[in-house]
Amino acid sequence: MRAPLIAVILAVTGTSAATEVPPSAAEPTSLPSVPAAPSPPAPPPSLPGATIPGATILRTAIAVEPGQRLALSPGTELVIDPQTTFEIELSARAADARLVLVDGREDLVPAQDARELSSGTRLTLSPAVRLVPGSRYTLRLDGAVQRELHDEAGRAFSAVTFPLLVAGTPPPPEPKRPARKKKRR
Repeated sequence: MRAPLIAVILAVTGTSAATEVPPSAAEPTSLPSVPAAPSPPAPPPSLPGATIPGATILRTAIAVEPGQRLALSPGTELVIDPQTTFEIELSARAADARLVLVDGREDLVPAQDARELSSGTRLTLSPAVRLVPGSRYTLRLDGAVQRELHDEAGRAFSAVTFPLLVAGTPPPPEPKRPARKKKRR
C-alpha cells in the first residue's frame, strides 16, 4: 500500500513541493512556524478634506550645502551654511504642496522653487540671497491654497516646519546716524 501524498507550501519562496509520508507519520504533528513578513500599516481612514492627525507624506527632507547633504528633521533645529538649498520628497502626488523659507519675523525669503510631480512629489528651494549668519529661519512645507497640503485623493496633511540656524557670526548692527538738529525759526 502506498502512503498518501501531502503537499507542503513553502511560504518564503512561493513554491510548492510534494513528499511521500508513511501512514504512521500522516498524523498531525506540529510544524515549525515560518515568521510572516510584516505588513505595512494601513493608511488611516479619512474623509476628503479632513486633516489626518500625525500623518505625513514626507519621504525625505535634505539641506544641500556645499560639499555635503544633511537630513532635516521636523521640529529639530539644524545649523546650516548660508548657501544652503533644500530638497523635499513626498510619497504621494500633491499638486498644491509648496516649500517656503521664512525669516525670524515670518517674512518670506526670496527664493527660486520647483515642483516635480510623478508617482510622488519633489520640491526644491534655492534662496535668491545669501542667508544671514547667526539668524534663525524656518523652512515650511504646506499647501499653496490652504495651510494643509492635499494629495490627489483629497486627503489633507498638516504643515511641517523645519527650524534652521545659519552658521557664523551675525553681522554687526548698522551704526546709528546722529540725530539731526532742528533749526530754530
